[in-house]
Amino acid sequence: MSLYRSWIGGGALVGYISSINDDVEILEAVVEVLKSHVTHLAEVGAVPREAAEAIANALAEVDASVLRQEFEDVHEAVEKYVIDKLGEEVGGWLGLWRSRNDHVAAAVRLTALKKVESLKRDLATLRCVLAKRALEYAKCAMPSFTHFQPAQVVTFGHYLLAVDELVAEFLHSLAGVEKLLSRSPLGAGPAGGVKTPIDRRRLAELAGFSEVVENSLYASGGRFFALALASAVVSFLVELSRAVDDFVRWGSPQLGYLKAPDSHVSTSSIMPHKRNLVTLEVARARFVEAVGHLTAMYGVVAKVGLGYSLDLQEATRHLWVVLKTASEGVRVLADFVGGLEFDCAKARGDAERYFTTSSDTAEALSLSGVPFRLAYFQLAREIREGRAALLSVDEALKRITLGSASPEEVEAAARRRLCSEPRL
Repeated sequence: MSLYRSWIGGGALVGYISSINDDVEILEAVVEVLKSHVTHLAEVGAVPREAAEAIANALAEVDASVLRQEFEDVHEAVEKYVIDKLGEEVGGWLGLWRSRNDHVAAAVRLTALKKVESLKRDLATLRCVLAKRALEYAKCAMPSFTHFQPAQVVTFGHYLLAVDELVAEFLHSLAGVEKLLSRSPLGAGPAGGVKTPIDRRRLAELAGFSEVVENSLYASGGRFFALALASAVVSFLVELSRAVDDFVRWGSPQLGYLKAPDSHVSTSSIMPHKRNLVTLEVARARFVEAVGHLTAMYGVVAKVGLGYSLDLQEATRHLWVVLKTASEGVRVLADFVGGLEFDCAKARGDAERYFTTSSDTAEALSLSGVPFRLAYFQLAREIREGRAALLSVDEALKRITLGSASPEEVEAAARRRLCSEPRL
């Protein structure tokens, strides 16, 4: 039976507005926040200590079975459980200065922090795999591609370190978002604070936050933290999708650079010769779907005035999908990279065939005293006439700049990134 709407509303429409099915994601955080809540109530003498202890003990017994369809959300379900177990004289204290507005914001922040930690572990595994394979393929020459045309010669190890550089930048952006997530909205009440003499900084400490969102209106109704997190993750997935697309294309027999692990391919129901790279195809699609989830979050939040509205609960489910998509996709990619085989002979042949050392040759001519643009046009004519004497692939790769595709530079960079054997 509904608790909050027992005197007004309720009925069949509760099912329409209920978030109970989505709230399984935040149940653990809701319970932990409530434990901190009653602990602090007792600390400031607002609630009898015996009642606070009894409520905390009851909260420790809460599990997903409380999330029944009759309730509007997890907050109602948990409070009803406590009151039913302890009676209104004891359980009724749980609602003092507690608003669902600041409590759901706290639970979403804490749950997001845990999911980010899990994602960071997946990213660490991917980086281990990328570094290991980059070292293995440090001397494996291949064309780079610009405009999907053969461009400057690089190595496959260099390519894998480019993916690692993306992950490193993403982790840097996540660190900033984590600081936002770690700010506590607790004690803000529905919008304007509460009369109970609480210490919001102490409460933040009890709940596991590092700072406090000071303004109570923004603390309860603001969702920038969720938008910032989803935006960072989706931006990463969009960029990562470019590498996924490369792997899919390189696995085609027309290019033939890459052989995917058997566990990542599926054949056709009618064409038995096919090796469709199905895991990466699905990942590529889901990464783009994440853009849609982020757009939905933007759309929900944009038209809600500054303060809590039930619209905001509809945005949260999209955040969980984005984070799940990222973790699953990163794990799939780590497993794929760990098991792929790269055809260095085929890739080197293309690097030699398609003039991928032309820029290095022009640069060498210029360094010998020929103005670069003259060297460029001279070489262009010779290539067109079929008489260009280009540097070899190995000579072209002897680049001395930091972060270049020089095999020595790739090996050094990969060794710096090596870690203990990844667990896939």
